[in-house]
Amino acid sequence: MMRKGWKELMAAMAISAGAAVHAAEAPDIKLMQLSVGKIELDKGFMTAMVDVGTKIKIPVPAYVIQHPRGLVLFDTGMNQATADGNCANYWGQGLCGAFNSIQGRDEVVDRQLKAAGFDVGDVKYVVYSHFHLDHAGNIKMFPNAKHVVQKAELRAAWWPEKFQRAAYVMKDFDTTRDYDFIQVEGDFDLFGDGSIVLLDTKGHTQGHQSLQVKLKNTGMVLLAADAIYTGENEAGVIPGITWNTNDSMRAIDRLKQIRDANQGQLWYSHDAQQHAQNAKTKVFD
Repeated sequence: MMRKGWKELMAAMAISAGAAVHAAEAPDIKLMQLSVGKIELDKGFMTAMVDVGTKIKIPVPAYVIQHPRGLVLFDTGMNQATADGNCANYWGQGLCGAFNSIQGRDEVVDRQLKAAGFDVGDVKYVVYSHFHLDHAGNIKMFPNAKHVVQKAELRAAWWPEKFQRAAYVMKDFDTTRDYDFIQVEGDFDLFGDGSIVLLDTKGHTQGHQSLQVKLKNTGMVLLAADAIYTGENEAGVIPGITWNTNDSMRAIDRLKQIRDANQGQLWYSHDAQQHAQNAKTKVFD
């Protein structure tokens, strides 16, 4: 028992030392939040057993990270075909009745990238929190990029459990099997320098992941994606849509612990107030 405990302690010290080296060597990178439309839905989908039946509109973000080794995009929003009131033509009347896509064509991720000074062809890596309709909808805009996703999420998207099928729109990604996928399992340091780390936050889906970004001036930013919809979930309200409730709550705790240990920031996926506040700062560095 003593020997095992000693080995675990030494391993933890080695990880901490490695993280310190990474932090010292971390390159200058920049983070931008993009606003890629809104979704109208029942609030109960976000806060289980709280405010069920109340219709709200929530922001949908994507994020751009400039790194010396390539431009990184985190999530892609709703498919462009749902723009300008065409939700039902693409998702179908039933799905749009539950999750109504509200976006103008200029809010779609390709034009949001253009407004930020980039083209879709500039994106070298697309990282997906998961493959739900408001996160991977425009994967086909990036055929030449490397697509970074948890292996478990690809399996879930291609063959979802019955109770999860509605949020996966197969035609978003039905012709992408030959894309250059980087299939990861668990936490993954994208460039090996500690600046962009994928965090295993399964719960919302089988392969959900969040993104840890280290910025020289801003410090650590944790892009929770749907591991935490809003501040209510961080405060303890169970997410309304979840594959595994226990794992969802563990993911929330994990992100909070990482944030607190690093005196960082935790950005939720669909919190209107926080989204608006972050939008005031065009570039985080």
